[in-house]
Formats: sequence, structure tokens, C-alpha cells
Amino acid sequence: MSVKIPRRLSIAGLLGGVLRVVLVAACSGGGSSKKASPTATQPSATATATGTPTQVPTPTATPTPYDGDVDRFMIPSLGVDAPVENLGVDASNTMETPTRENTDVGWYHIWDRPGWDGNAVFSAHVYWENVPAPFQKLDSLTNGAEIDIEMNNGQVYKYQVISKNRYNRDTIPMGDIIWPKNRPAGEQWITMITCGGQLDSTGWEYLSRDVVVAKRIA
Repeated sequence: MSVKIPRRLSIAGLLGGVLRVVLVAACSGGGSSKKASPTATQPSATATATGTPTQVPTPTATPTPYDGDVDRFMIPSLGVDAPVENLGVDASNTMETPTRENTDVGWYHIWDRPGWDGNAVFSAHVYWENVPAPFQKLDSLTNGAEIDIEMNNGQVYKYQVISKNRYNRDTIPMGDIIWPKNRPAGEQWITMITCGGQLDSTGWEYLSRDVVVAKRIA
């Protein structure tokens, strides 16, 4: 039986056609100052002592994360080492899938980027025309499994799987998956989405979607 995976994963209606943008301003400041302790030779309280200004250490600048594209997506335990395509959504809020169905992983560059605070989203097929695709065995991953993301400057980010869930294709909460409310501030996540479960009555479409989340460890 020939099995085709749908070229797009629909998020229409689940996002209500609106992408919420939240601007977060982080401010830091303030500090501490120490009062000079009197010494045996210090004048009485009526005299004015000339002090040396407190030297405030210069904070170490945080390097700006790399803002280039993703080059390769690797799952060492599954033998996956796939090229990455930049994807987006169409006018109907439908997520695109890779054009090279059997070989590539898609990265939704319209959302978050690996190496930055946030949740970078990826998708790939399990099969296309009966030929295995990069996410064929995604549902076999367990917590702690390693995922490697290579940027197009050669930098590699390492992640570990922290969760795996299967959702009904018609009720999958895409908004919460793309912008997870339970992601701690400062943690860098990647989310992988693919088809899963059983085929529907047509024999062409899967009834479920598998979602695997990993957080950056290096």
C-alpha cells in the first residue's frame, strides 16, 4: 500500500489566524555600596572625610547569539543527519513541509532560532512514497536522547529530549506547542513535529501528530 504523508500540517483555526507577539523588556540595575568603617586615626564625626569612589566592576558582555540559518539536523541514536530547509506558513496559516520530502527537515524560521532564548520548531515526514524520511523513528526517542543542530557557520548546539506526546491531528494545540507556556525563561528548546499513530479510513493520512521537545545543554 502506498502511503503518502500530507505536504502540510494545518494550524488554521488553532491559531485563530493571529500570531501573538509578546515583547519582553528585561532590565537590570542597582548595586550595593559599602560605608567606610571608622579607623583609629579617623577624625571625629564633625569632620568631613574625603573618600575614594567605589569602583563598580564592568559586567562581562554576553555574546550576541548567531543569527544565521540552520544547516543540518542530527539525531545520533537514530542515524539521522539531514539537511534543513527554511519553511514558513502560507496565507491560510498552514505549516509548510519540506520540498525534498524523503531527505530534509524543515525549520520554521518565521519563529524562534536555535541558540536564542525561545523554542525553535522543526518538522519532517516519517515516510514519503513508501520511502523512510528523517522523522521515521521520532516516536522511539526517550528522555535524554541527544539532538544536534548545526548552523551554517559550523556551530553545533546540543539538546536533550525532555518530553514526547501524541495528539489527535484535529485537536493538536499548535499555539501551545509553538509558544509553550511551561518553558522556563532562559531555556532554549526545540520542538519536532511529525505524523504518527494509525492511518485514517482513506489510507493516506495519519490520525495523530507526534511532538518531541528537547532543551539545549551545550
